[in-house]
Amino acid sequence: MSVIVPPTEKTRGRLLWGPESSSPLTDEAQHLERWRRRTWQLHASVLLSHLYAFGLFLGHSWAGYAPLQAVLLYGLWVGLGMAFITWAYASGWSRSRRDPGLFLVHQLLSVTGVLGLLIAAPQVAFQALVMLLVFSTDGFLARRRTSFWMTWGGTLIAVVVIIAWLGPQMRMTTDTRAGQALAIGVMFGAVVRCSILVTYFRSMQYRLSASNEKLAVALTQIEELVRRDDLTGVANRRGIIERLQQGIETAQRDGSALCVALLDIDYFKQVNDRYGHDGGDQVLRAFGQLLSSQLRSVDCVGRYGGEEFLLVLPGTTLGQAQMLLERIRQHTESLPWSQMLHPDLHVTCTLGAARYRPGEALQALVSRADAAMYRGKQAGRNRVVLDER
Repeated sequence: MSVIVPPTEKTRGRLLWGPESSSPLTDEAQHLERWRRRTWQLHASVLLSHLYAFGLFLGHSWAGYAPLQAVLLYGLWVGLGMAFITWAYASGWSRSRRDPGLFLVHQLLSVTGVLGLLIAAPQVAFQALVMLLVFSTDGFLARRRTSFWMTWGGTLIAVVVIIAWLGPQMRMTTDTRAGQALAIGVMFGAVVRCSILVTYFRSMQYRLSASNEKLAVALTQIEELVRRDDLTGVANRRGIIERLQQGIETAQRDGSALCVALLDIDYFKQVNDRYGHDGGDQVLRAFGQLLSSQLRSVDCVGRYGGEEFLLVLPGTTLGQAQMLLERIRQHTESLPWSQMLHPDLHVTCTLGAARYRPGEALQALVSRADAAMYRGKQAGRNRVVLDER
């Protein structure tokens, strides 16, 4: 009866030995335990529903609306069927079937029992037809939609035939006080069972919604990790290139200004050689924090490679970029590096900037900024150079 599919022998083998396995054995055990728990919960609710229906049929027999023998045969049929299903769940036999929840067995047991009683005692047609409607709500347990539609297509055909055959004998038991109480009991049971199903569905929906929200957060975090440099905390090469591509598309669309800048820490190899890679990492981390603190929310900085950083500055003219880059250069030079790592440490950077030209390719724009930065290195480093061509 469960909507959770239990592990099969095939999936169990893959979980234990297969190369596709990524889950430990405990995951399989937990999955199986959830399946068993929900199976028994749903099975218990169906069993109580059958007992309630049987009690109402006995009430109809007591009130003179149905022959006792027909009601007892109905109870025997349902009892034997539920005993078989209980054994199938308890023994684990059902888990080896294509339909581990035994949806078709449940449906055929319920439907044939009610249709049989409807033929034997058409006076209880009201309860029988209401029960058939309630049983149809169990369709969510079907493994396939074809199973549901085949079952209930056949049921509808049978109902049409029985109504055409025994219609004049069918009645609603409201001509006596006992019959009215039984009719109320029928509706009460139907509403309660449907309400339980609705509550069950809603709880599943809430759990699914919560799981989806957690998944969305996890995916966002993964996307962030994919585009972020772990050491410096700024975007990595992939992330900054994506932002630059977005900036180019915006500049092409509305004609706005766009500048990029390449920054390189001067003599960074000497930092690594003298203070080790841990010292170099500290310098890179501090430099990344400095760059992030100097930018606007619309700007973006990313580690382009090694000790090189790329700035994307949307809506920025070359003159405005020059002022920003000069401020970054001065902050870099004046940062108390000696207090961070070593009294002899002094760090500067060289910066090159270029303005986007309409129709220019991304790599051509970056290459011009790189060429400007290279000219700054040739001129003595620790300076800002603009590509003004």
